[in-house]
Amino acid sequence: MADRATRRLVTVAAALALAGCVTIMPTPRAILRHAGAVSLPCDVARPLAATFRTSALDPHAIRILTWNIHKQADAGWLRDLRRFAAQSDVVLLQEAVLDEPITHLIDGEGFDWAMASSFEFAGADIGVMTVSRVAPLDVCTLRADEPLLHIPKSTVVARYALAGRVQTLAIANIHAINFSLSLDAYRAQLDAIADTLAEHRGPLIVAGDLNTWSSARSAAVRDVASRLGLAEVALPGNARSRFLGREVDHIYVRGLAPVAAYAVAVTSSDHNPVLATLRAGK
Repeated sequence: MADRATRRLVTVAAALALAGCVTIMPTPRAILRHAGAVSLPCDVARPLAATFRTSALDPHAIRILTWNIHKQADAGWLRDLRRFAAQSDVVLLQEAVLDEPITHLIDGEGFDWAMASSFEFAGADIGVMTVSRVAPLDVCTLRADEPLLHIPKSTVVARYALAGRVQTLAIANIHAINFSLSLDAYRAQLDAIADTLAEHRGPLIVAGDLNTWSSARSAAVRDVASRLGLAEVALPGNARSRFLGREVDHIYVRGLAPVAAYAVAVTSSDHNPVLATLRAGK
């Protein structure tokens, strides 16, 4: 089997081929389990428009998974997603394909979900999906264009009730811009996410495939983390996926303490999933 670096180069080549075959909606759209396709942009006067009735997450143990699932193109992804989802309260997927196998799995487990569609390919929406055991209070989505390929990258921002707490938890699930010659578009995407989260006063999670394959990109992420008061969740060992020698998948938090955090090596994607259990402060 090809090593991870070779697989990433194959992914780049596939992205170049894919660029001419996708359908990009003229305006960004969200797809919700109970509401279908809707428009929920984050850049409106009230960026988190109430959408759901909800229950609450346990603030003492919020189990989160972030995983770029590589468009469900690798053998074993369904098995592994089922296994990891069973251990999680919130699942953050990047490069998710909204097809029957994934919806059958998450709907069958009673999860709620919201997708920010980046584009359509072969009739299926592909983008960022936030899956949770409790319905969010509200959701909004952002979309940023890749400067070279012109295939968008998306973000889902969702807010959740915490049992027994007045403050709510906001979670941003990000697939960051990858193919760009300068940092301008990358920084603009991060700034838009930071602006959306700026008024949130409760606990905060910012996570996903941040494509931090250069020191300059890592510095841009740290700048936004500083603005929002975020700290990165440290992971033991060396199991996170790397591109050009640098880790690209991250979890940043504010108002939450890590109880456990780790990455798991898999062959079911070109990214290894990252899992963490977090505890909210009083």
